[in-house]
Amino acid sequence: MFVNRKKEDASFINAINRYARVDYCLLCGKKIESACNSHIVPQFILREIAEKGRVAYGYSFSSIKVSGLEKETGINNAHTFRLICKECDRKQFRNYENPINILEFDNLDLNLQKETLCEMALKTHLAHISMKYRMMVCKDMSSCGELGKMEQEGKLVFAERLDINEHQNYISELKRAIKKNKNPFLVLFNKVLDYKTKIATQTIINFNFDLNGNQIFDPHFVCEHNVCRYFYLMIVPYENQTRVLFYIERKYSNNVSEIIEQFSKLSDEDKLHFLFVSLVAHDQQFYMSPSFANNIFKKDKKIVKLYMKTEKSVQYQRNIKNFKKYNNYLLKEFND
Repeated sequence: MFVNRKKEDASFINAINRYARVDYCLLCGKKIESACNSHIVPQFILREIAEKGRVAYGYSFSSIKVSGLEKETGINNAHTFRLICKECDRKQFRNYENPINILEFDNLDLNLQKETLCEMALKTHLAHISMKYRMMVCKDMSSCGELGKMEQEGKLVFAERLDINEHQNYISELKRAIKKNKNPFLVLFNKVLDYKTKIATQTIINFNFDLNGNQIFDPHFVCEHNVCRYFYLMIVPYENQTRVLFYIERKYSNNVSEIIEQFSKLSDEDKLHFLFVSLVAHDQQFYMSPSFANNIFKKDKKIVKLYMKTEKSVQYQRNIKNFKKYNNYLLKEFND
């Protein structure tokens, strides 16, 4: 029975992966002859936190079991997507997928810093488009299947289409920014920890509430003028160090000035604390060492509750104002 269930789950996931693809590269627009299986977080980073070649997903904090949704996986299959061609995967991300550029980021020339930040941001938007596609395919696969048919039959509701368009617009802007001399980003936190964390991520966060618990964005009010302003968060462990980056496009900073001002007044230790709690409260696309994740799930009910509650209700994200009441698993004491 167990073996048959595992086969059914694998078949289901394979079907989702097969249909959640595109015919043309989202970066260069060329027809994809052979899709590239791109990793959101580079494999050389995942190897730093892997145990026996496996990493745990953020979903490890969930007490709900979903058929076909694993809490950990091998490095080769960890949050991959097939939206770009092999040439773009090789050329477009060569800076940030160079370990030296991660460790020596502060010493890079300004143009190379800009390119590295742009590349990281590009990858995160592609990853979220892929996630949105997978969610839609998962919901509609039984009745429709391929994304093209889903669009033709109107199965992509306005909110979902708007969400994908939003990420595509960001990608277009970032591609233009790479070619310009001006750095489009406002870096809010950039620190190298002198130890290797057991958590890694490369993601975007959309804050619905500021640090005082005031609502600044309503995700239920869907219109083209009410779009998210994303912050980028990178936690990259490598060779007994960890680079933490938190930044946003300058032109969008006025839309979230409350958070930027409040965050800037925190100490570095509190900033790191806030970023960890924000990651758990807003995102699933982070990775952990399996034993580390399992220990948190078993012993830290506050973190598990935060993850579960915010997954079900946006309103619970208001709790980030109380970030200090949660453990900060980015501290050295938890990563020895």
